[in-house]
Amino acid sequence: MITFVVRRIVLSIPLLWAVLTLTFFGFRYFVPGDPVDIMLYGRGTAADKIRLRHELGFDKPMIVQYWNFIKGAAHLDFGNSVYSQQSVFHEIAIRFPTTLKLAAGALLLATIFGFTGGILSALFNRHPIGSAITTLAVFGFSIPEFVLGTIAGLIFAVQLHLLPVAGEGGLKYWILPCSCLALGLASSLTRLVRATMLDVLYQDYVRTARAKGVPWSIIVIKHVLRNALIPVVTLFGLSVAGLLSGAVIIENVFALQGLGTLTLQAVSQRNFPVVEGTTFFFAILLVTANLLVDITYALIDPRIHIS
Repeated sequence: MITFVVRRIVLSIPLLWAVLTLTFFGFRYFVPGDPVDIMLYGRGTAADKIRLRHELGFDKPMIVQYWNFIKGAAHLDFGNSVYSQQSVFHEIAIRFPTTLKLAAGALLLATIFGFTGGILSALFNRHPIGSAITTLAVFGFSIPEFVLGTIAGLIFAVQLHLLPVAGEGGLKYWILPCSCLALGLASSLTRLVRATMLDVLYQDYVRTARAKGVPWSIIVIKHVLRNALIPVVTLFGLSVAGLLSGAVIIENVFALQGLGTLTLQAVSQRNFPVVEGTTFFFAILLVTANLLVDITYALIDPRIHIS
């Protein structure tokens, strides 16, 4: 197990390097706008631009900037934010708890409603209940987060005054954003659990267990659900990327000061260090999530060797 984890960490280094390199050059060559002009609101003199460009290190050759960037990234040092002059690591550290709460709440809701919907949809296959759940899952999977967030805010906050539409606070502040972010994953989970359960329900060992008089609840929990979990674990690993990208949208819709809001602000301001730091942090989260998924495979199904 330890050897496997170490090998995966080593293999992830070239991937992280590629992410850093693409972010560095892509943002400088393919994103229009000069951060110096943006910081000076287009009104600075030529001397002001030269001075600010020197302070930010943008006057150095590109290869020198890249080398300094890679050296700093190896130590998790992406420099300071162009605007706040706070270290990028500090900016990420103070914003990450908000994104973590949002993603964790969404994952919890998606797991509860996704599994419940998938199980009921499979057990009530070819029944109006199963058909209704499947239809709702298709609808939930199709609607974009920004549309859902806007509609939910208008209904539950503006019209009904049941929940706050923006900001952070107690539990009620998180209900709308977590629910909107969870809907897509819950819908995907419902469809996947339904499909895998229907496949397992017709396997020979399930028929044998029913013929032996094993209680139906035991068959579903011990045999059907456990063998249907492996594709679901894969979905959880892939859903990390969806949660992170969705968090960028949901945080801006509900005015949450998390990493998503920080990233969009940095892109609009051409704040290179912050964009590079948040992109690297997101990449680390994805690599870690996929590693945990591979380890979970072996824990769920002993037939799968970790090697």
